[in-house]
Amino acid sequence: MTWTLIIRDARDEENQPQTLRFSLGIYLDDEDNFYDPRILQPGLYEAGLYAGQLLQQSRSGYGETTLVNADGGLDYLADYAVDGREVELAFKGVPQVNGTVARLAFSDTEVSVVLRDPLELLRSPHPMETYAGTNVLPDGLEGTEDDIAGESKPLVLGEARNAQPVAVNTSKLIYQVSSLSDCTVTAVYDRGYALDNGGNYTSLAQLQSSEPEPDEWRSYQGFIRLGSTATGTITVDAEQSDPRAGTVAQAMAAARGYTLHADDVATLNEYGAVRFYITGETNTLELLDRIAESIGGWLAVQPDQVLRLGDWEEPEPTDDAVRDYSIVTLSRSATGAGQGGLPVWRVTLECDRIETVQNDLSGDVSNARRARMAKQTRRVVATDQTVRNRNPLASEITINSVLASYSKSQEVAQRVLALLSVRRDTVQVEAIEAPLPTIGGNLTLITLRQGYGDGRAMRVTGYRLNAETDELTLNLWG
Repeated sequence: MTWTLIIRDARDEENQPQTLRFSLGIYLDDEDNFYDPRILQPGLYEAGLYAGQLLQQSRSGYGETTLVNADGGLDYLADYAVDGREVELAFKGVPQVNGTVARLAFSDTEVSVVLRDPLELLRSPHPMETYAGTNVLPDGLEGTEDDIAGESKPLVLGEARNAQPVAVNTSKLIYQVSSLSDCTVTAVYDRGYALDNGGNYTSLAQLQSSEPEPDEWRSYQGFIRLGSTATGTITVDAEQSDPRAGTVAQAMAAARGYTLHADDVATLNEYGAVRFYITGETNTLELLDRIAESIGGWLAVQPDQVLRLGDWEEPEPTDDAVRDYSIVTLSRSATGAGQGGLPVWRVTLECDRIETVQNDLSGDVSNARRARMAKQTRRVVATDQTVRNRNPLASEITINSVLASYSKSQEVAQRVLALLSVRRDTVQVEAIEAPLPTIGGNLTLITLRQGYGDGRAMRVTGYRLNAETDELTLNLWG
């Protein structure tokens, strides 16, 4: 058994799909597929996770496998399109790395298969429609060339509160707050004063043909129509059919061709609704990161391209261990999760976001609503003064949350404080003959060095694999 590399759905010079197979040594798989024995360097690979301010590290993702081409036998690949195609590196038939090809790099004697970060597809703007500007007033819902042509149509992901909709038909006073069909508008305000709801339309045709009564609004999906011209700023409350965090994150991932682990969908949904109002280009990864930060969580991708997004928790003891005999070097850079490698004594969450802060409110607006409209978020604070007494330079963190629920945000603040207010070691271990870990998984570190003789439970936050030398560098936290 040996290292093997498979590139699926590569396109040849005639644009026909081909599966490319390479190996380190002669190899046939169980289906008698031949693997061209051209692997020179099985690979250098890096992987990591993101957990916002909970971890003092950046996310990583990289990979490269080198093939022998001294005889020119791989020159035909110059005519192949492999970018964006799935690639799998396996050892003894067990996949070690699953990713996406970025490109092939040619030298005189080698061809390098360069992998793209497995999250790269999420780094581009989240899919949004744009306005065509084709209205022939008084008809149409796409604006005109003189107003919104070419601009992005807004999206409500989860919920939006006090969001300013886009005027898509100025003649008929029609606005749009979301291009998604499962959006429901629940309230419309003129300078903060709630207008009367005249009911829902049943179609876009009825939306354009039937005018509401004065001072009323009616809606169809993410559109609203006013019965009279507004006196000031128009804002709306709107939500998807299921605005919970897990359902929203799952839809975000699916829109880019990823799957969110079913267990994580259920866990995230326990946090209730999230609030996103997207009016311009925003990377999908940034949106998912914000959900992870909001729950005191983490985000990574598994070798099977399934996303993991859930609570970041303290390590658990496990039989999977890294022991003295496999450790080459060990360094500990921090004994606390906060800035400067110190514990955290205060956690603040900014939650329950509204989109539009208003001071120009109608005189009919209640004092309670007036006070709420004066600030974008509500604040939750969790503190532990005993931590600051022990560590006078202990740090604090502030999380800009997308959670709608104040009570759930309180729970997050308390949980994150409990997690970060105690000793948390950040360790890097260079090891040989160690098993390839699961990102976010647990390991026990056992060595007489630096006080780990009895073993310490750690979580894997990243690794770097040199597949040729079987050297593994682990980033651990715990």
